[in-house]
Amino acid sequence: MEADLKEQYREILETYRKCYDERVLYRASLLSKELMRRKVDPDEIIGMHFEILEEITKKMPPSEKLHTYNTASEVLLQLITQYAQAYKGYLELQEKLYRKEQEINAFLEMFINIIAHDLNNPLITISGYAEILCEICEDGREYAEKIRESADKMFELLEEARTFTKVRASEVEFRTVDIADLLNEAIIELEMKAREKDIEIKKNYGKGYMVNATQFLRYAFLNIIDNAIKYSPPHSVVEISVSEERGKNWKVCVKDWGEGVPDKWKQKIFERFVRGEKTGIKGSGIGLAIAKTVVTQNKGRIWVEDNPEGGAVFCISLPKAS
Repeated sequence: MEADLKEQYREILETYRKCYDERVLYRASLLSKELMRRKVDPDEIIGMHFEILEEITKKMPPSEKLHTYNTASEVLLQLITQYAQAYKGYLELQEKLYRKEQEINAFLEMFINIIAHDLNNPLITISGYAEILCEICEDGREYAEKIRESADKMFELLEEARTFTKVRASEVEFRTVDIADLLNEAIIELEMKAREKDIEIKKNYGKGYMVNATQFLRYAFLNIIDNAIKYSPPHSVVEISVSEERGKNWKVCVKDWGEGVPDKWKQKIFERFVRGEKTGIKGSGIGLAIAKTVVTQNKGRIWVEDNPEGGAVFCISLPKAS
């Protein structure tokens, strides 16, 4: 506990022992709010009380010592009572903020779903006509291909936006899963994308990496592996490994041999709609934001490092299942 809080409490005890002034108890109430604000544990408060009391009464005769302890208990009672009230107010505020956030997230999810639904049919039409143009018009094939690619990117963007809002708005449910199973599912889903660029996905892990995870953890692995494939050069390798970290966590690393991530972007790329300086590669900038949101839900952390051989290493650290 900070020294200034102890000093304030010592002064309150000393003053109240001498004058029994109600204003001193009011100061104890104010101090309780400061203790609450600094998130001091109630056990620490009680420990502080008896530590200071022991110092104050050290050289007192037994009768005076007993009297001081009785007097000091009034101050402690006031402090703890006000602390409890402040804590109750804090919990009520957190509950209100949580409900408000849930309302906003539910509205956002509904809004994105409506937009996605309303855009779906026009995009299918655009994509269909672009495909027909590719077949019947040789001169316009290049432009038709660009139209179709743009429509596909819009589909991808809408799907990622829906995923992002779903991850934020849904109630999370924790279950014990093996990280290896989630990685394998993600690799199967991205197999075709890797094959198109002739990228080998190398698996340096076995089984038995148990974590307590939400239903969305798969999205985190899916997005960092997808990111590695997207920014890797053709005919290269994406390497996935799982290792123990400090005995308490499992660390998942996805290594690529692409352009890498400049230092100035290492934090920003996990924000929404931030992509960094990747030339010639288009993306929504939501994928890594989804990964960060999911990892945070799972009490983990996500970051990117440099691959010493060139490229990037995206890492996710998650607590082991107890």
